[in-house]
Amino acid sequence: MPPFHMFSPFPTSNPRSYPIHEVSQFEYLGLILDPKLTMHLATVKAIRRASQGQALAIAVSYSLRYDKNSSQLTPTQNLSLWKVIVLPHFLQNLRHIHSDTDIKKMQTSLNLSLARVLHVYGDHTGLLEDTGMPPLQLTKYVHLAQLHFRLTITRPDTLPALLFNKLNSSLPLSKFHTSTLDYHIRYATHAFKIDLQTDPLPDMTSQPPKNHESTFRENY
Repeated sequence: MPPFHMFSPFPTSNPRSYPIHEVSQFEYLGLILDPKLTMHLATVKAIRRASQGQALAIAVSYSLRYDKNSSQLTPTQNLSLWKVIVLPHFLQNLRHIHSDTDIKKMQTSLNLSLARVLHVYGDHTGLLEDTGMPPLQLTKYVHLAQLHFRLTITRPDTLPALLFNKLNSSLPLSKFHTSTLDYHIRYATHAFKIDLQTDPLPDMTSQPPKNHESTFRENY
């Protein structure tokens, strides 16, 4: 394709136009998008931010150990600190990750991060069960089902809801590509065998936002 240019509104400017360079990725509302929407870059960034959050959680726990005015954090307090600082990076854009390989990478990173914070190594499945952490794949299905509920029940008058209902009312699930968000939204409700008209999931947007700072202070 020919290069595109943006012309200056001032006729005396030099140069008169500026070439528009195509980028390989850009960030929109905290989500990194690539030309093919593989969401692999978003996965890499989520893992990197989670690692930074883990380093912060370990530093806080380590510093309190030598603070004369504080005592060493208990495992429950360490877990609460980890859920506030690290866990949101794995869950923030989870519903947009459609590659099973990327989901497995995020799950592996989550398992190792949780084990290092709690200093418990061994069977990751048992650790996740003891800490009340469902697998990311299951959590992703919950997020997608909640999104379906928002688009069809609680916010049906928004533009995304109108486009979603228009497209999904005319096409069966088999006609959607397996990498599209519409496919995964409908597949999640099918996997859970949910009838959203009779058994709707709680709408996340109807719940008041949590203040992570105040929640962290209440735990201590």
